[in-house]
Amino acid sequence: ITSNFDSATKMTIGVDFHLLNTSIFDPMAAEDADDVEQLSIAAQIWDFAGEERFRFMLPRYCKGAVGGIICYDLTRFSTTKYIREWYNIWIDNAPKDAPLVLAGTKVDLIQTEEQLKMARDNIQALAKDLNINQFYVISSKTGKDVHILTNDVLNMGYIFNAKLVDAK
Repeated sequence: ITSNFDSATKMTIGVDFHLLNTSIFDPMAAEDADDVEQLSIAAQIWDFAGEERFRFMLPRYCKGAVGGIICYDLTRFSTTKYIREWYNIWIDNAPKDAPLVLAGTKVDLIQTEEQLKMARDNIQALAKDLNINQFYVISSKTGKDVHILTNDVLNMGYIFNAKLVDAK
């Protein structure tokens, strides 16, 4: 959100809230449009603790979401342990067909091309197993692909929200 990495930041306890004011190019514009409008976006970003003791809070926060990201640490396979549970919480509580993506974090700590390939293969297999179409390998520390992830989720959320509004 801030584009700054703070190594002193500890784990999220419960829920953390951020407001992201940014803009995106209109994702509903015609593909061959010469001049695509930029849309101002004020996105509420909710960061939920992964620990089991906080999991009871997740369902109510998913209710009005227009997009979600399930994150795990690429360097600690044990962090994938609860992905299916988080996925089920999302599916059971978020609006039907709300976009969800998977993000493997801390790619900056992966040291060899072989480890990177294994990490990419693992996240691709997880995404396929959960029928999640989009997955990302990112680093909050270096910023690698964080903006791509953010932009994609904002675009998907904007389109999803527009469909909700049209349905009413």
